[in-house]
Amino acid sequence: MPTVNLELQMKFLRELDDALTDALGRYADDGEEKLAELKYMKSEVIRARRIIAERKVQDTDEERRTRKFAHSYGEAAFS
Repeated sequence: MPTVNLELQMKFLRELDDALTDALGRYADDGEEKLAELKYMKSEVIRARRIIAERKVQDTDEERRTRKFAHSYGEAAFS
């Protein structure tokens, strides 16, 4: 299974969020349809950032459990 660089994904989403914020300001007078589309994209970016942040926490917890298990297994092997 390939590993996913969550930090790189978060960086991309931060940059995309900044670009959408700029676009919302730049196109504020261009009509509701364009603004609605930009707002929708921004909400999806926010949702994706939240999901990745949750996954980072899960990965960190899983790594901690794996290290703890490996450590306890090592102690049992030497006892």
